[in-house]
Amino acid sequence: MVRLSVYSRLAIAVLFAAAAATADKRQSTDDSQVCTTDANGHQVCYPRLFNATDEFQAVLPGQDLPPGLHVQIDMSSGERLAKLMAPEPGKDLAVAAVPDDKPANSPKDHSRQRGFGSGYKPAAAEGFQTHIDSVVELSASMDRSQTDFLHNTLLAMEDLVHDTRYADELIHRPKGAASLLRLSDTNAMWPATIRQLASVVLGAALQNNPKAQESLFADGVLPLFIDNVVRETDARALGKHVFALSALVRGNNQALAEFAGERLRSLRAPLTVVGDRRVRDSAEVRVVRLVEDVLNSELHPDFLESAEKMKKVFAASASAWCGELADRLRKELVEPRSEYYERPLAYAHALQVLRSQYPDECSLSSELQHLARSKATQIGNDESAIDYRQALSELV
Repeated sequence: MVRLSVYSRLAIAVLFAAAAATADKRQSTDDSQVCTTDANGHQVCYPRLFNATDEFQAVLPGQDLPPGLHVQIDMSSGERLAKLMAPEPGKDLAVAAVPDDKPANSPKDHSRQRGFGSGYKPAAAEGFQTHIDSVVELSASMDRSQTDFLHNTLLAMEDLVHDTRYADELIHRPKGAASLLRLSDTNAMWPATIRQLASVVLGAALQNNPKAQESLFADGVLPLFIDNVVRETDARALGKHVFALSALVRGNNQALAEFAGERLRSLRAPLTVVGDRRVRDSAEVRVVRLVEDVLNSELHPDFLESAEKMKKVFAASASAWCGELADRLRKELVEPRSEYYERPLAYAHALQVLRSQYPDECSLSSELQHLARSKATQIGNDESAIDYRQALSELV
């Protein structure tokens, strides 16, 4: 069993009260089902009420949890697993954390859950409007004495806004999204956990929700999302700001057109975050992966084909980021800042993508290639460095 962070313990505290529609899905007209779209564009539906058995099953996005279950949380993925439990007299329901290095069995077969419950209606879903009202009021009043209440309210909202019904209600509610942006702003001086959760709610509402993306982008919020990333000083909050920014621009051609130029290049500014080394590394990796995805033309070929002038904008940003990433990787190869490979691996992988797609703008120096070759040889027997070694080899 691992020790849960404050964030995780609070999340668990509202797990049952806030367990309502949760995922990147389109609204089902039947409240007894959750319907989403798979990677092939096909609609997939499953029961809204989780149908527990004697074995652990994944709690699918959007499912409600009835009482009386044993619940585990896979800390590496955030996925919930549940099964029937016969509690001993006087014992509370158990919630366990699955260590990162030993993920629990997480079956993905939706057919295992066949029961279509209709009588269980979580109170959190019915009170979503109240949650928004609270966020609007507290973001305006800046009443720090209500921090704990606000924290739990944001947790409940995050669990709901994956459902497009609640996401759309939030985005179209006057001052709804604006209040969350105010809470996520470092200048407002809310605790880092509040800034973090506010961005999580925004990102969850926007993720795979084109209408919400378009509506919020039309309000001119992109600079605010970017400012949060550039100015944040807390590593965990920074990671969530990147998530929100990514959710706003991915698949949104208008946002891509505005973001891919100077705004994307502005993210090269050195991060000034504090926190555990692994958390800081993870935050920087999120930024690098966002840059890589935006500049990876294979992820949005139709956009570049229909906007010829954007090719020059993308090429200019690719050139700037190629130089930045090459410099970061060179420094890491000369004097590693950490014994972990996650961050330099992200540099190397992004460089390979940029070099392959923008050969005129992204060429690597012979010095960097020599350093990459030497490092790949040095870590040849390190089983934890297989991906890093492969990425370095592809740069030579």
